[in-house]
Amino acid sequence: MIHFNRKKYTATVMRVMLILVVLPFHKLSAQQKTARHPNIIVFLVDDMGWEDTSVPFGDSLTAANRKFHTPNMEKLAARSLKFTEAYANSVCTPSRVSLMTGMTAAHHRVTNWTMFKDKPVDPPDSILAIPDWNMNGLSPVKGISHTVYATSLFQVLKDHGYFTIHCGKAHFGAYKTPGANPVSLGADINIAGSAAGNPASYLGESDYGNVPGKFKLRAIKGLKQYWHSQTFLTRALTLEAMKAMDTAQLKHRPFFLYMAHYAVHVPYNADPRYFEKYRKRGLNKSEAAYAGLIEGMDASLGTLMRYL
Repeated sequence: MIHFNRKKYTATVMRVMLILVVLPFHKLSAQQKTARHPNIIVFLVDDMGWEDTSVPFGDSLTAANRKFHTPNMEKLAARSLKFTEAYANSVCTPSRVSLMTGMTAAHHRVTNWTMFKDKPVDPPDSILAIPDWNMNGLSPVKGISHTVYATSLFQVLKDHGYFTIHCGKAHFGAYKTPGANPVSLGADINIAGSAAGNPASYLGESDYGNVPGKFKLRAIKGLKQYWHSQTFLTRALTLEAMKAMDTAQLKHRPFFLYMAHYAVHVPYNADPRYFEKYRKRGLNKSEAAYAGLIEGMDASLGTLMRYL
């Protein structure tokens, strides 16, 4: 979806993932000797199907569209232009590296999702050989094996005066490589981003998968203030994103927020705010949990739009 006027630009691209870019103009202080710069939010949803919203991306509402409730996407669509033939890569890391570098997967050669350094995730095959791909993902440092060396969007905007914020899923590079940490890629703040492709848990009462004394790559780093609480991960990330944008305002700097939710990737933990609503509609437990992840993501979108 794209909304145009003389002062705002909003875009979403949706297939396996949805991207939202919001650029309301922000006037910098005179001391910075800069004219008008836009604040930028990229709102990224992981593993979301093109029908997994109450906004139709086809010619009309489908049966699948009717399963979901995304009122904030509806509000955005009502004043926007939708792209209905836009496509993402089929898995996580290639899409994210493309977004951060402007290169296609054929160019950057990160053609599958990444996890541990120098360990391909491709399943063995008796006939096909595993390609020599960049299994370690994106790197801001030269000389790291099996990586694509590039300057990221974070760094480009940081170099132009932006306060850069990463929030949520990173998954740009393998564990123990520089690209695994968004700060190494140019983010001023990293909220919960790591080499993990999905969370161990969305549940605050489960400490988002953290177990004392035990390493779990998929356990969400940080967010300890929400441990032992009923705060669903999607909500916690939204709250922390707004705090980071407040920091940018206090610094009198335009901000770039890369709001990359772990939702709606597995595991399909039930969000208590929405789960029973969808069970009452007749969805089974897995479908209700997934629909709740969708609506929680949409609630985050609405919260950020109201913040702006």
